[in-house]
Amino acid sequence: MHLRYCYITAEIKLKDNRHACEVVKDLGITYQHSVGQSISDSFEFWNCENVPEKLPESLKVMNKNPMERIGWGLSKEIAESIRDYKAN
Repeated sequence: MHLRYCYITAEIKLKDNRHACEVVKDLGITYQHSVGQSISDSFEFWNCENVPEKLPESLKVMNKNPMERIGWGLSKEIAESIRDYKAN
């Protein structure tokens, strides 16, 4: 499962100004790789595990193919690693 954290939603709706990695850590979520996206004020978390059923409004499931994100924070090698990831 891939997740995207939106800083705008967090700040405006939730009055939460913590870093995305801190929010994810506090929820107990682990992930393979993360990428900040300054153009959209967001953070992408790839291959997440231990995702709770209820997520804050600022954290949404992201239905993206990592191979389509090469050049958008992912190198070809990292995108392949995400694509080929096997959960424990």
